[in-house]
Amino acid sequence: MFWLRLFCSVLFFLAEESSSLKSVRIRVPEVVKSGETVTLSCEYDLEKVALYSYKWYWNEVEFYRFVPKESPPFRAFTMKYINVDISRSGPTQVTLRGVRRELTGYYKCEVSADGPLFHTDMKVAHMIVAELPNGNPMMNIEQTKVEIGKKIKADCYSPGSDPPANLTWYINDEQITEENESVKLHPIEIETDSALGLHSSKSRIEITANRAHFIFGLMVVKCEAKIYTLWQKVVEDHVRDDTPQLAPVLGSTSSQSQVDEIIGGNGSGQPGLSITSAINFLLVLIVVLLLR
Repeated sequence: MFWLRLFCSVLFFLAEESSSLKSVRIRVPEVVKSGETVTLSCEYDLEKVALYSYKWYWNEVEFYRFVPKESPPFRAFTMKYINVDISRSGPTQVTLRGVRRELTGYYKCEVSADGPLFHTDMKVAHMIVAELPNGNPMMNIEQTKVEIGKKIKADCYSPGSDPPANLTWYINDEQITEENESVKLHPIEIETDSALGLHSSKSRIEITANRAHFIFGLMVVKCEAKIYTLWQKVVEDHVRDDTPQLAPVLGSTSSQSQVDEIIGGNGSGQPGLSITSAINFLLVLIVVLLLR
């Protein structure tokens, strides 16, 4: 029994060491836009052994294979929503034309080396096919003029997409990630159009205005709608500080008082000089000084 186990172990070790299929690497985009052409690749090292077969599956259903010993070596299987571009597919990649959001799922590549071992390896990756919104996000602010201490309520809406857009708020370019004493974030609401299979996003923020929010009397409120790295739109509006300001108190200067006394009297009941009389007096004084 001991020798039998040893013999089996040696055979297993030799089979593993003689395996010709190594370093299988799958390359599938994490997310793509609906309607795009996408290339999926699977790289591998067969060393000196020939390729026996190269296959692709979507959610465990085979849609493409490449077998060098067959004629023709490539074959695409009919599957709803999958359109293989044979001219751009081969023993290391497969190209799909006009992908749709229904093709979101797991993609598996299977590589098999030729005999005598027919060693096989598989790699799996997930891909999201996103349907982007047809329009831009919209924002509504109930109050565009507020006093310090008053509340501002703003709503942001992003049209239907799949997956739904993520909404992020900014005040004066500073991202709001959590609530604090002056900011309250409401949970994002997702509404689904069952007929189209699209999801719209809605978010609300409440801001209690304080002086730190205003720069030269203005607060900039922004809403960013984003779907991965495929789509990003920003909408913004302004809120003005409407806090009542105290009127400045202007006091008369001594020079102004002297002018008033000359022109309008000194407050003792005696009439002051008229403007014409004052000018004539100054002219006479200048002439006397020049003649001296």
